[in-house]
Amino acid sequence: MSGFTFELVPQKPSRSERKITFLLLTGTAGPYGEVSLKITTYPEEATLLAEGLPDGSISHPDNPAEGLIAVDVRTRLAVGGVTATVTQNRRALRKEGRGLGISLGDRRYTYLRLDSGEEELRDSERGAVTRRRGPSRESRTVMVVLPPADGTDLALAMLLLAADTTQLTVPGMIVSGIMSVFSNGQGNM
Repeated sequence: MSGFTFELVPQKPSRSERKITFLLLTGTAGPYGEVSLKITTYPEEATLLAEGLPDGSISHPDNPAEGLIAVDVRTRLAVGGVTATVTQNRRALRKEGRGLGISLGDRRYTYLRLDSGEEELRDSERGAVTRRRGPSRESRTVMVVLPPADGTDLALAMLLLAADTTQLTVPGMIVSGIMSVFSNGQGNM
């Protein structure tokens, strides 16, 4: 498949869902059609709604605050009925070392923040498969889907929009380390 770019735009949820919806992003993902990512506050989880992509969700049993989903060893991430394992070396100094390691079936990914501020999902064999530009909460988010990507890659990348990825930066890593001291080391990866 050739690559393509699309935008995800924050939407107001329906009146009946406003109290339980933290964020709703929608867009048209090229050949995959209409996609939505919905982050709810009760239960605190994000779900991917897209007819052309595998089903997926991300949640954390003890999400510390209403908002983006915390990422650590207890994060529950599933795409297409396959549960992923998420790891991270929060003490790493290089950005590649701080990236999230994701094992999804027989696929191995790294999710990291680039110097440009973009976030990138890399497959261990195929290289970069998606990039994200822009914040997901305040304004439009641009998703760049690179030629080697498939539906599973895109579904995973969209779910990671709901993840709290502040620990992918050096300042975020420092704050995360300090917070883990106050929580008796819970959440270390």
